[in-house]
Amino acid sequence: MKSKMISQTKDFDYNDQKYRLFISYNKQHSDLFQPLYYLDANTQSDVMLQNNNETDGASILYVGIGYQDGVDPLVARAKDYTIPAEGEEYAQGGGAENFYQFISQCVIPWINSEFDIDTEKQTLSGHSYGGMFALYVALNHPQTFQNYVAASPSIWWGKGILIPQGQLQLDASINVLALMIGEYEEIVSPYSNEAEKERIEMINADAQLRCRNLAVRLISNEQRCDFIFCPGRRHGGVIKDYAKIANIIAGQKPQNDGL
Repeated sequence: MKSKMISQTKDFDYNDQKYRLFISYNKQHSDLFQPLYYLDANTQSDVMLQNNNETDGASILYVGIGYQDGVDPLVARAKDYTIPAEGEEYAQGGGAENFYQFISQCVIPWINSEFDIDTEKQTLSGHSYGGMFALYVALNHPQTFQNYVAASPSIWWGKGILIPQGQLQLDASINVLALMIGEYEEIVSPYSNEAEKERIEMINADAQLRCRNLAVRLISNEQRCDFIFCPGRRHGGVIKDYAKIANIIAGQKPQNDGL
């Protein structure tokens, strides 16, 4: 499948940051594109494309959002994907709204001007800090995309400041929000390093910080939230499963036989 893909890049400068889009699509597409916007494109484009599976006839347009050469992606993503929070440990973050404005004002309009897009089947996906950003958009700008995939979302950031208290319900414009977590993001594995152990201990000490508890809150009200548990996976290993799920959700297309 990968040999049939056409790939290109597009650079943007926005608010003193240098971004790069990694765009790929099947050259044999025959329908409107269903765009899959995914984060961390500098490191995750290969795994996302390797999991391409368009057996249902969907035409996915991959729009990876990354950074130009010379930008440190680790530093940039920590700023772009997170929301403001009190505390020295969160001082490097807080740029999620600015990053959202870049996507909504620059990226999406450019994509829509260059490609024939099905604007009713758009997906945003991310892992870790990227999963947090996907959740941020789903909760604060829900009508931008119809589908959201938040894998291993860093809802511990700012001690859970992203998630509102009280009743929580998805906006009617959202088709599906998929939440994913690895087995060894909730319990310590024999291979967990000290940072992972500390993070697991912090998450388990506060129910507000657990991804599965967020899913329970949403699923109890409606069925447009999915919780996907990945056995045997540590934090980084979830990326493999996340890429598969993102492809499945982005490529969903009604079938004539109803199957």
